Amino acid sequence: MKKALAGEWHGEGFSKYPTIDSTSYDEIWIFKPDDYKPCIHFDQKTWYKNDTDQNGQTVFWDTGFILLKENEILLISSQAGGRQETYRLTNHAALTYTFESISFANDPRMVKSQRILTISTQTLSYELNMETRENRKFENHLRAELKRVEI
Repeated sequence: MKKALAGEWHGEGFSKYPTIDSTSYDEIWIFKPDDYKPCIHFDQKTWYKNDTDQNGQTVFWDTGFILLKENEILLISSQAGGRQETYRLTNHAALTYTFESISFANDPRMVKSQRILTISTQTLSYELNMETRENRKFENHLRAELKRVEI
């Protein structure tokens, strides 16, 4: 996983959910594996890409770690809005990684969340599915396609 994710990824996505206005966005993910510890640091940021006054403004900013523990793989996320999430890897097939939420902090709306990353040599597909107390239906919230940036 360290080698597959390492680097910078740029692309576009689409955000939708019953409680928000749908929008397109630009996105950058940077994954930095540690050479000495079993972890990967990540930084994810998105900007509105639409015909509104919000165009170019930050939509979402998330940073954290993927911890490669002996018996499990965890994704720890801290978001600019204050929400913190912990996910556990529940499924891994080829280069598709499915992480399911196991805890939330600082956001009582959240019920369940899932992140799915599919990696190929030059492409990272990303999906976020969730359920909130406001919308008691587990459904897609974000979907993005990013390309590896050669530095």
